[in-house]
Amino acid sequence: MKQRVWGLIIPLILLTFSGLAQKYVLAPPTKIKWISFNELANYQQQEKRPVLIDVYTDWCGWCKKLDVTTYADPNIINYVNQSFYAIKFDAETHDTITYLGIKYFNKNAAKKSTHDLAVHLMGNNLSYPTSIFLNKESNPALVVPGYQESNDMAPFLVYFAENLQNTANINDFNADFHKAFGGTKNDSIAINWMPLNQALILQKIKPKKLFVHLKNSNVISDRVMSNSTLVSNDVINELNKNYYCIDFDVYSADTISFQNNLFVNANPGIEIHQFAKGLLQNEVGFPAVVILNEQQLVLAPIKQYLTHDHLVALLVYFKEDIYKTKSFAEFAKERYGK
Repeated sequence: MKQRVWGLIIPLILLTFSGLAQKYVLAPPTKIKWISFNELANYQQQEKRPVLIDVYTDWCGWCKKLDVTTYADPNIINYVNQSFYAIKFDAETHDTITYLGIKYFNKNAAKKSTHDLAVHLMGNNLSYPTSIFLNKESNPALVVPGYQESNDMAPFLVYFAENLQNTANINDFNADFHKAFGGTKNDSIAINWMPLNQALILQKIKPKKLFVHLKNSNVISDRVMSNSTLVSNDVINELNKNYYCIDFDVYSADTISFQNNLFVNANPGIEIHQFAKGLLQNEVGFPAVVILNEQQLVLAPIKQYLTHDHLVALLVYFKEDIYKTKSFAEFAKERYGK
């Protein structure tokens, strides 16, 4: 389903892209690689990617400003070229355009007439510039009207590049992104993180479940979750009271002893640690947290972005052993009405 977001002008710090995008390229590109709608199908056959569409007109001043600011930002250029197919679409072109196998036209001969595809993608809410995001199947997913500075554009790009649209609401993620990179940090309380070996010793003395955050600093949404969800007072209180918590760097060089097995990382800093792969049952995905029971058996490898409300619900669900009798969906509907 296509979502429409109005008026999201968020003053965020673009720390998310600095440094991270550099690991993908040896030299910074000079501009975004724009393709046409008619080329999109061939590109998607080679590699599935989300799509960013810049809808503009020749007479639009803010469209021109977008080109010389946001779309000239090296961090945005790197990230878009690495993770998206980008289309620059003149909403008043008279070209015939094929999109998802259907041909679209501009039937009006007037110079400033709107192309049928623009109407199809934007409905009657025609304004310029507009950024449209398509999913990896090239279906419309999000419409963002208006000029977007680099910091405004960043959370939308991460949301689609890291495939969060199936598990997280865009408005929730925007709020968390703002909190993570532009908000005030709360240092009054924090999760009581501890090494795995300490948690295992304490578990023998006073049994509790284990909560393992598989920290991956190369995944921007994991950094957002670390600095928003995992600093929420409700989450901190629930974890510190009822779980032993481990914050494990998935690129660690440490040798981990767990359940009479040794887990290593043959390529620290590059490859995912064997211990992380084992907890995720060899189906790696991030962000990720894992909950283990008092016998150190994995109850749930959770490979998705979690808001603080969602995580609190999950923590209660496993703490109270409700997982033994009900699905999480049933529990959430009964306890929280959703």
